[in-house]
Amino acid sequence: MSEYKGIKGFQVQTRTEDPVPYAQALADNPYSGAWASGANLNTGRGDSWAGAGTQTSALGFGGFVPPGAGHKALTEQWDGSSWTEVNDLNTARGSGIGGAGANSTAALAFGGYQNSGPYIAVTESWNGSSWTEVNDLNTSRGYVASSQAAPYTACLAFGGYTGTANTADTEQWDGTSWTEVNNLNTARRKQRGAGTSSTAALAIGGTPPDVAITESWNGSTWTEVGDLNTARGSMFSGGTSTSAQIAGGEPAKAVSESWNGSAWTEVNNLGTGRAGGASSGSTGTATLAFGGDPASQATELWSFSGLDPSTTPAADYSNAISGDFYYNSTTGQFKTVNDGGAPIGTWASGASTNTEAGQRGGASRSSTSDAFVSGGFDAGAPAVTANAESYNGSAWTEGPNQPGTNRIGASWGATNSYVNAGGSVGTSGAPINPYAFEWNGSSFSNGGQLNNARRNAAGAGVSESAGRVMAGGDNPGPAQAFNESYNGTAFTEETDLNTARIRPIGFGTLTAAIAASGGSGTNVESWDGSSWTEIAEVVSATSNSAGGAGTSTDGLIFTAKASPSNATTCQFWNGTSWAEVADLSVNRYANVGGGANSTNAISVGGYGPPSGVATSTEEWTAADFTIKTVTTS
Repeated sequence: MSEYKGIKGFQVQTRTEDPVPYAQALADNPYSGAWASGANLNTGRGDSWAGAGTQTSALGFGGFVPPGAGHKALTEQWDGSSWTEVNDLNTARGSGIGGAGANSTAALAFGGYQNSGPYIAVTESWNGSSWTEVNDLNTSRGYVASSQAAPYTACLAFGGYTGTANTADTEQWDGTSWTEVNNLNTARRKQRGAGTSSTAALAIGGTPPDVAITESWNGSTWTEVGDLNTARGSMFSGGTSTSAQIAGGEPAKAVSESWNGSAWTEVNNLGTGRAGGASSGSTGTATLAFGGDPASQATELWSFSGLDPSTTPAADYSNAISGDFYYNSTTGQFKTVNDGGAPIGTWASGASTNTEAGQRGGASRSSTSDAFVSGGFDAGAPAVTANAESYNGSAWTEGPNQPGTNRIGASWGATNSYVNAGGSVGTSGAPINPYAFEWNGSSFSNGGQLNNARRNAAGAGVSESAGRVMAGGDNPGPAQAFNESYNGTAFTEETDLNTARIRPIGFGTLTAAIAASGGSGTNVESWDGSSWTEIAEVVSATSNSAGGAGTSTDGLIFTAKASPSNATTCQFWNGTSWAEVADLSVNRYANVGGGANSTNAISVGGYGPPSGVATSTEEWTAADFTIKTVTTS
């Protein structure tokens, strides 16, 4: 007896386009911040006037209107779309009046400079309709900073200029009076502040001279933390002690930087470069910048667009469900969503390293939050360097350095357990570094000595006590086939490679590793813990220190010298065969790489156009599915 399904068939879903791999969608629509124009102020002004509140509920007060109009008592209120003039301050002032407040209906104004002088300590409180004088600051000053998004009943005032000198004085407001607390480490004026309370704040930049210093307040003391990338004063600022934004600064800068709690990263510039304006914002992802010298009326809003990788699910993005069968009505093809196969991924730009170098050692267990590089040839010097840097996913941090210099060494491990062994000490082939430089997450030390000191070898391993210097190298001279294991103390010679080679790519672990290509060859060998076996060859040869990542059954190699120009090639290994996947965006060779598998990897530095040496980082993220066309004939 026939079944209905056998007669009528079954329904197949129809789509107008294929599901988009998350990595590709993220590359097409990256999550990034930008400044957008808002409604102008009614009265343009500068001279470091004050702001309070958030991006949607803010207050601006005081300031200077040239020429000859002097310091003002003007107050304007922002409702998220437009400015409205409201009641003036009791005391007109500018030159760095301080301000704080959680919104446009409750704020505090303090310090500044009057038209007739001098710098003052006058404090006023705003109740949503009028200003009232309250208890003064203990130290009269202008160009004072604050935890400007803090409630007007619990905020902080710090730094500034007394008329004779910069000050480091810090005062805490409890809603009634000011109390002196511990000073800043560095006295300065025209610094900017961020914070939403009196117990957690940032003091950022300042003058003179321009400084990049950032200090963090924990409720009792100031601690120096990561510096700005561009030293300056009189910026716009907003946010908290762990998520902040600054922009602009003297003289009429447009540069913007974001703070993630440990480091500053340069982001998209202001539309109009300026200094001496006012700002507000309770988070680093939503700030407001308004006014500026000499009498700007401009308002700009900082906000993010695109796919937020912290909230957008990667596995099922765009309904990409493994096992799906559908008809693409645009292409006229039946397709399936499958696990396995070559990863569908893209390379995206990460933060630049502090030192521009190639031929470095490096390691990573992911592409986004855990990477380490050291040594290499610093073209800026030019010299072989001992420089070391760690990556937290948003910024590179320098130091401490290796005990000695090296380049073209063999490396493996992760941010808290890393080894860079062998390599050349100087710019010529000899002498060779015979030791392993070991990093334990806080300091370097000299480790064991290689039995066969060499450069241009490959490394594999996941920690300082479980690694391998393999895949030959040279000293200098002919290619070698030496293979040594490392236990954190000593190197032990083990079975040599079948093919001697120079500058191969290595990845994997102590007991299961891959040695790929090198020189002009396409040969690949696999290590099983006791011997080497020749396996499938790479698609295209890598001849000059490319990067590698992954395991012996799931890995990537990316770029290397390819005559007559540098390459961007990325190749995927699935344990059986090689396939080319999406290229890097920057041509280079002598880069270094790392990563736990073929879906997360990182490429750092190297040589290539247009500047000759790359400081750039690229991060690889891949989808965990493939789309295959079903043949119906």
